[in-house]
Amino acid sequence: MDKGFNLIEYITKRRDEGIIIWLLNIGAEKYWNKISAGVVDRSEDMIVNHTEEMNLLLCREQDIMILREQPDARYLNMLKELGFSVPRILTPSKGDPLTPISELVLNDEELQEQLRQAAESNEQVYFVPYAVTSLEEKIAENCGLKIIGAPSDVNAKVNDKVLNREIAEKLGLPVCKGMICTTVDEIREGFNVLTKEAPCFKRVIVKEPYGASGKGLYTVESEDKLNGILLRLSRFARSNKNAKFLIEGWYSKKADVNYQIYISPDGNVDVFSIKQQILNDIVYIGSKITPDLDREIIDQYNAYGQEIGKYLYSIGYTGVAGIDSIITEDNVIIPIIEINGRFTLSTYISFMQNILGEEKKLMSRYFRTITNSPVDYGEICRLFEKEGLLYTRENRSGVFVYTAATLPKERIDESGYLKGRLFLIIAADQWNELNDISERVEKIIQGITAKQ
Repeated sequence: MDKGFNLIEYITKRRDEGIIIWLLNIGAEKYWNKISAGVVDRSEDMIVNHTEEMNLLLCREQDIMILREQPDARYLNMLKELGFSVPRILTPSKGDPLTPISELVLNDEELQEQLRQAAESNEQVYFVPYAVTSLEEKIAENCGLKIIGAPSDVNAKVNDKVLNREIAEKLGLPVCKGMICTTVDEIREGFNVLTKEAPCFKRVIVKEPYGASGKGLYTVESEDKLNGILLRLSRFARSNKNAKFLIEGWYSKKADVNYQIYISPDGNVDVFSIKQQILNDIVYIGSKITPDLDREIIDQYNAYGQEIGKYLYSIGYTGVAGIDSIITEDNVIIPIIEINGRFTLSTYISFMQNILGEEKKLMSRYFRTITNSPVDYGEICRLFEKEGLLYTRENRSGVFVYTAATLPKERIDESGYLKGRLFLIIAADQWNELNDISERVEKIIQGITAKQ
């Protein structure tokens, strides 16, 4: 491992140095922890796998990006026109839409040989996956690559939501009122304490130790709903004798805030990309990339990030971590709701202001889309252009669609509808203008949504 490597500097200040091999291996959680995935939605998995394309927002021209298929040429042209660097893109010979990307790489000897050649051609070649599991460690070993990130067992440990609370308590940080439970009876007791003893919560959240994108999280408003959740969790507990759960009160909030940290191999901590998250209940639907927060609040988050990063380094963690937090209505920052010991989808849009301009107000939006007919990259851009909303070099306020492969392009289940995801960046000079554009975008999306 190169002790002097700093990913943030390579993305921002040292863009001409070295070669980074990027891989967005979303879904790493199932390799860290052998837990039941429940009902598998193949159409959902196919769409999620295509989010790997957003990694292109971080690449430099000399880098290598591994994708399961070559992107839409119109999308690549849009990236170039806006000032992004398009790297060398490598794809497996069998670009199966469901198989995890790292498995495709390990099954493709020719692709691995290309990675070996890249490693041999330059001393400064770094392998930067979204997350480190045993698969990425095997790719690095096979191809002679220097992997950026902690060992897979440390990654698995850091992504434990119960451990996240224990870290906060050990550091003496403010935490949500709640408790760690080892049985369903303890969860029921915790529910009674949180909803009947002061301060009384009208709603609580129960968390399994692992999960992502809202999975393994259960909001509970009544004993009837709790009973159904406990039935599910009791099955989990029977097959996982050391299982732990977390139950916490649900706070009224002024803001949900995500902040990213990078811990270099020598222990230096960079705090970057403090964003206000936009949530639909517990599911992420966007971010204010330009935070609408006071300087004092920003300074507090920088201090918390440094403290948490140094602790994570002390237990062997390096690389990127995304931390979710809240600011309560009483202006209390609870700096750890959960730690994602990996990149998050928010990481990939962390440096948009370097391209779109520091002076711009930026917001990301995320839409699930269900349509009657295909919507490709060219068509969605034309829809926004027709309304004068497409962000271009000439029109510096508007919408930039930052993935193409997640759009509803083909039928992938028996419903007859086409499912997809729409990831947008909205840019404007002022918040009121940005909010107006966001409302107009929602109407356009409603216009292409299938009537069911």
